[in-house]
Amino acid sequence: MTEDFAMSWYNKQENKDTGRSGVISLIDDEYLSCNFYEHGKMIGTIEYYDKSFPYVKDAVDNWCSGIMTKETIKRYTKQGDLFS
Repeated sequence: MTEDFAMSWYNKQENKDTGRSGVISLIDDEYLSCNFYEHGKMIGTIEYYDKSFPYVKDAVDNWCSGIMTKETIKRYTKQGDLFS
C-alpha cells in the first residue's frame, strides 16, 4: 500500500467553490484514513481498511465536488463524539 500512497498526488485536495477539502493519511503503514472538512471545520474521518489509494482519492473527489453528503461521512465516522 505504501507504493500507492507515494504517488505524485498530494494527499490534500480542496475545492474553493464548495469550501470542502479532504486529507488522506496512511495510518501505521496499514490502512488509509481521510479527514473531511467544510469551510475549515472537520465533518468526520473515515477509515478505509482494504481500500486502494485511488478508491480513497475518488471519495475525496466526490466530497469536494458535492456528490458525497455530510450524512454519509457522519454515518461512516467511528468517532461519534466529533458531532457533540
